[in-house]
Amino acid sequence: MTTNAIAQSRPNSDVLYRAIIGSVATAASLLMVFGVFHQQDFVANGGDPYNYGQIAHGFVEHGFTTLTRRAASLYPELLALIYWLGGGDLTVVLVQCILHVGTCLLAFSLGSQLFNARTGLLAGLFCALHPMLLRYVPDLHMEALLTFAFTLTVWLAVRFHGRPTVVNGVLLGGVGMATVLTKGVALPFLVVFGITMGLNALSRRSIQGIVAVVAMLVTMALLLAPWTYRNYQVTGGRFVLLTPGASDSFLRGYIFTRWEFATLQKPPYTDAENECNAWFKKIALEAGTVWEADEVVDEANNARVAKQMIVAHPLDTARKFLVGLFTFWYEMTSLRNSLIPAALAAIGWAFAFVGLKRAHREGRPSWLIWMPIVVMNLFVAALIPLGRYSVPILPCLMILAAFGVDTLLLQRNTVTPHRTGLAPSRSITNGTWP
Repeated sequence: MTTNAIAQSRPNSDVLYRAIIGSVATAASLLMVFGVFHQQDFVANGGDPYNYGQIAHGFVEHGFTTLTRRAASLYPELLALIYWLGGGDLTVVLVQCILHVGTCLLAFSLGSQLFNARTGLLAGLFCALHPMLLRYVPDLHMEALLTFAFTLTVWLAVRFHGRPTVVNGVLLGGVGMATVLTKGVALPFLVVFGITMGLNALSRRSIQGIVAVVAMLVTMALLLAPWTYRNYQVTGGRFVLLTPGASDSFLRGYIFTRWEFATLQKPPYTDAENECNAWFKKIALEAGTVWEADEVVDEANNARVAKQMIVAHPLDTARKFLVGLFTFWYEMTSLRNSLIPAALAAIGWAFAFVGLKRAHREGRPSWLIWMPIVVMNLFVAALIPLGRYSVPILPCLMILAAFGVDTLLLQRNTVTPHRTGLAPSRSITNGTWP
């Protein structure tokens, strides 16, 4: 096959691969919504476990009147928009099906850009059929929106890395901050990526690169300012940057990472949750307040205790963090439904290490994919590292795992890429790898 023929076949294969991934992801999500989810008892299927629908209906009827950690998120804002337009919970779930498809197509795009077409295809299919990604499509959980938004942020970060322009900086800052406003766990990656690109631009003395990073940060600040000001107004003049609840999560981590819960000998979401709630009631009582009467007050009370725990129990704090690095990948409601994410994470990382080794050997910028995984893993491990919180970075892990599978297939098959008909690897920066 000639070089021109290969170049012409590449767009056609991309279209075909996108169609395959889109079809599989659509079928899998709809099957989960209308068939599997409400027939199983593996996980809770109540529909709205965190009352997001109730919060969103309150937005429609009364506006934003009370600052809570669940209300201060773009997810109930999206639900409120759907309800205001006349949709219901089924509409929300169908939108989440679309978001799942979008996540899979983004995984394909990232895998194709950074590695090759087969990696992109495998990554998209891995995401389309991943039980953890499908689990949060059929009910009112924010994970479908958060995962799509975070994967789009990574996609834009890759684009920014290839072309650090003001426009790409504004796009990354805008989408990235929207992701942060959905859930604050996305913020550390943006900070680390911004610092990395800023230092890179300084080392190269690139004015364009520095201006692009500044554009990204300014866009983020401009979007955050009205959000914080709204918090200021609603709370009667108290400063809350994003949402209350960080100290709550930090303290819960001490209990959820204890041996009996980390090993699932006791169910975390009942026994550990009840123990946490009793602790918070005691903290509030000792501060002369009532727990859950005002989450901003609770945050201030819990922050004081969190500081005391760090100083008085440094070994326990270190234990919490180290154990949390692992429970982040698997700790769910019971031993039975924790085994699936644990096994999938172990398999994913096994293949990912194979891919990372090859990426390093070939000089590919795989750090663009592993950085968001590592940063979020480290950050969440310092808070409350439960298996649900690993969902937003699963597409990134699936991309690395797909490249590992591609590597093993390549080693097994001695046929050249041209004879297999697969599109060759493509770079993202002027035809060469940086």
